[in-house]
Amino acid sequence: MVNDMPTTPRRRVSACLFLLVLSLLAVVPVTVTTTSASARAAAALSVSPLHYIGGQRLTFEGNIGARGERRVTLQINLSRPGDEWKDVDDFRGATTQRDGDFSFGYTAPSMFGIRMRVVAGRLNTPAITFQADSQDLVVEALSGEPGLDPGQVLQSQPFRVEVDTTPNSDGERDLARRTDLPPPAYQGRVLTLQERTVDQVGVPSYTDQWTTLDTTTTNAQGKGVFTGVETEQDTVYRVRQEAWTAGGSKIGWYPSFPTYVDVVDDAGDAPTRTATGTVVARTTSGALPVSFKDVASTTAAETFRWRPALWDYGWTYGESLTDGPSRGSDPVGRWVDWADGTGRAAKHNGGVMLDTQRQNSDEDRYDGSRGSTAITMRDNPMRYGRWEVRMRTKSTENHAYDPHVLVELVPDDPADHHCGAQTITVADFTPHGSDVRVGAKALAGAKEWTRTVRDVWQNGSSTAFAVEVTRRHISWFIEGRVVATVKSRAAVSDVPMTLRLSLAGRGLDEVNRTQAISDWQRGYSLERGAQKTNGAPLQVGTHDGGC
Repeated sequence: MVNDMPTTPRRRVSACLFLLVLSLLAVVPVTVTTTSASARAAAALSVSPLHYIGGQRLTFEGNIGARGERRVTLQINLSRPGDEWKDVDDFRGATTQRDGDFSFGYTAPSMFGIRMRVVAGRLNTPAITFQADSQDLVVEALSGEPGLDPGQVLQSQPFRVEVDTTPNSDGERDLARRTDLPPPAYQGRVLTLQERTVDQVGVPSYTDQWTTLDTTTTNAQGKGVFTGVETEQDTVYRVRQEAWTAGGSKIGWYPSFPTYVDVVDDAGDAPTRTATGTVVARTTSGALPVSFKDVASTTAAETFRWRPALWDYGWTYGESLTDGPSRGSDPVGRWVDWADGTGRAAKHNGGVMLDTQRQNSDEDRYDGSRGSTAITMRDNPMRYGRWEVRMRTKSTENHAYDPHVLVELVPDDPADHHCGAQTITVADFTPHGSDVRVGAKALAGAKEWTRTVRDVWQNGSSTAFAVEVTRRHISWFIEGRVVATVKSRAAVSDVPMTLRLSLAGRGLDEVNRTQAISDWQRGYSLERGAQKTNGAPLQVGTHDGGC
């Protein structure tokens, strides 16, 4: 009976069903795609903890914004006009989970206001702006005698040195900070008490001038104490909080400002004063408004194609002065810090900072800014080559003398120094001035070549300074422009040279409180890029001669 049924209607039904299935199949992919997109998790990024310093290991968590396992990378943007997103050099990558979530650890950047994001192909999370707290520590010497102020002790009588690694701000907010928080506390961090020696005022040493006396560790509040300290004469101390690597952090050591301790004969006759190193609210004398022009400088290396760098100090994370360069084909070197007065050299934000004093005050010789401060690069000199640094200055006082900010090449061997007779001055300026002096000295014949470049304003500005040294000429550059050239063979010392940055005072006279911040320092060979000899001529004269 079934076989006798008509077949045409059945074929029509089958055809209709077939067309219906095809139409449904054509719709299904569009429907699935739309549903997948609407169900996709929003891209997100967060870091913890929220309170950190540069070099501390952070946890990066979030979602890349799409399901599926993907390899992700970390990118950074310095947030200046013209800056672009770049992959973080040493980030080894991470993988998302099937739902797009990720979690990985990486060290916190120390630079204020930079941004980071997580990227996978064309996908990326929203950016996070980083505002690290700055390392710092303050030191007080306390005799326990009721008639003595902090910093005053009795001869050969034991006293205490108290240290706080989480000091409150002294009233000056760091540029672009979202808050004014103190550094976080690290319980168990090693503290080292050191005593200073100065061979000669105004002459930076090539070697470490600090002698270690004792060590202790911080408590849960980030405080430490040294007991039983004694001295027979006036002494200058500092405390270093040593490198911190717990939990994967890479935080370098960090020094206090010099702390002066006076030996007095009788507590009843001791003069009242406030010791250097304590944090006291003050009114700035002659304060000047400062606004940073924090933009990417035009560099000679970029203009004349010197790259890649042999060594490059970027100060992006938790480096200390004795750490090597962050990148380069020959990443070798360290810095030796030196001061004969109240100043300090230390990592700050995304650079290294020379600071004349913590406070702004002219109450007496202890509280004002005095003396000179310097850092000298060691272990990677060059006889010929190129050096470039980016400098910015900040001075909020204008009632005393300005210290000179010096960028110099000095002989790497102290025996070749001859009291500066073979120094090349890359830049010499004052924070409130607009003139930059460049030049070179020769030992033979005490000859000197100098030129002053006008209208280069410094206070609150960033400027790139560079020098090119060959066998037959020296050329100087400011913001990627050649400004001076000496073609005399006598001007080239032919000895290995190294970089020195200084805040040079007038002996131990008071100077205006000044900060000189070098964002980076780089060295280049002569192998790439055309050598430049078309700078303005220098004036020829003589100097006082070597030692």
